Amino acid sequence: MGEMQSKPDAELLREYADHRSELAFTEIVARYTNLVYSAAARQTDSPDIAADVAQRVFIALARGARELSTRISRDASLAGWLCRSARNISLNSRRDEFRRHSRERQAMECFNSSPETAPDWERLRPVLDEAMSELSASDYDAVVMRFFSNQDLRSVGRALGVSDDTAQKRVARALDKLRKHLSHHGISTTAAALTIVLSAKAVQAAPAGLAAAISSAATLTVTTTATGAISTLTKSIAMTTLQKTLITVAALAALSTPIVIQHNVQVRLRAENQSLSQQVDQLAPLATENQRLSNLVAQSRRPTPPSGEPSRELLRLRNAVTLLRQQNQGLAQLLSEKQQGASAADFQPSSSWADSGNLTPEAAADTFAWAIKHGNKDRLAEVLVFETDPANTNPVPGIEDVAKDFQSLMSEIDSSRLLLTDKSAPDQVTFWYQSKFKDGHTMVSPLTLQQVGTGWKVKLVLGSEEAGK
Repeated sequence: MGEMQSKPDAELLREYADHRSELAFTEIVARYTNLVYSAAARQTDSPDIAADVAQRVFIALARGARELSTRISRDASLAGWLCRSARNISLNSRRDEFRRHSRERQAMECFNSSPETAPDWERLRPVLDEAMSELSASDYDAVVMRFFSNQDLRSVGRALGVSDDTAQKRVARALDKLRKHLSHHGISTTAAALTIVLSAKAVQAAPAGLAAAISSAATLTVTTTATGAISTLTKSIAMTTLQKTLITVAALAALSTPIVIQHNVQVRLRAENQSLSQQVDQLAPLATENQRLSNLVAQSRRPTPPSGEPSRELLRLRNAVTLLRQQNQGLAQLLSEKQQGASAADFQPSSSWADSGNLTPEAAADTFAWAIKHGNKDRLAEVLVFETDPANTNPVPGIEDVAKDFQSLMSEIDSSRLLLTDKSAPDQVTFWYQSKFKDGHTMVSPLTLQQVGTGWKVKLVLGSEEAGK
């Protein structure tokens, strides 16, 4: 590097032009970065723009190195050429900035000059996101950045990798498509009026304290991921035969249900919920009995006396497992029979699954189903909590295998509905769903969610597979 520092500018430039010497070009940049940046800063209003101009100057030098190296003398300095280039690029940048502001001002004047009033927000709000979901990914991003985040067209263009003019055209095109999609939902408006209401109403202040809660949860998630705790946990889980019977049904039901349940469905089912509540109360004793049986089965794995006779306790446990399984299936069948006369309108299509976060039990269940359907392993891991058997010694598939196993089932689900809600504890709730498959058959199953910190997660009870044999 010391050899490079002693060489004149022209020689360094020729080495780069002829041999693509990165050391030679790096030395040129190190010599003149301050000079070029200062020249740009004197002619621009922003340090960021000055830095951008400096970068563009050196890019221009790299591109024109071969031609320029043939026109300068052996001992020539590049300082003058670099300063002139900085001035020219700065002028072009200022001219482009002025044009961009003019186009943006004219566009907003065109929007604001419309005499039509903006559509009623209360009518627009429930259907806005559904209408936007019909846009392409690039059009969706353009609308969000321009009107939801209030970014200017230059920022939108940079994010999308296009020029300012192209960004303006893309925003206008996306806004027109959104207006047409809204007309299918019974809302007729103009692009100008839609611009007004989106800019004013689309983003609202979040509840106090929500940002702090999200930040804490995100920090905890990153720490957990970095230490490999999730990977260690999932690898240490194996399910007993009994728990597979009870828990797999719950998991399949969760995957086949739209969790965002309409209020009117809950009202219509309230009367039937009351008649079924006594049946649901049986779930808590069943869960307790399940845990007791799992512990006893694990103990049965210890060496038996040399008599060779089957353990009476093990036979009793197997009978209890069979009885418990029949009780669980009978309860599910009862729930199904109670709902056979309900209207098909109560069912919500599987397309309504969405990534809704996990601040509420309903949102967490919705995110769980969405993550399985779309194969989003990271999101699935965030909304799952496992209760493991202390006697477990066998590894089980991780989150990737869990998502893969259930994705084939998800494609067969047509619609689902919530039958009833059982709040067995302040930090735990159980939803009972009825799922309808594409071939016409239905299935009724429970899904238990547990509050973990500031959010909710789907609870799966897993243990040793060998303990259930």
